[in-house]
Amino acid sequence: MPVTPEQFSQALATVFKEAREKKGLSQKKLAELSGVGRTGIVTMESGQRAPSALLCKMLADALGIPLAKLMAQVEKRLEE
Repeated sequence: MPVTPEQFSQALATVFKEAREKKGLSQKKLAELSGVGRTGIVTMESGQRAPSALLCKMLADALGIPLAKLMAQVEKRLEE
């Protein structure tokens, strides 16, 4: 069954939020480290909007986690 944009956005939001929290970072600190506005992080983590590939890469780099690893976690979550 195909994944809807909403399902993908929610899975992505959950994976990035869990990764941020695991690193002990606030949204504000992640914004500072990544160069992404805090509003963009809040919007992405709420699942309101799927971020661009560039935004995902910037956040992954700031978290110190390979983007491919985060995307694998998104795939796994979608399969649940």
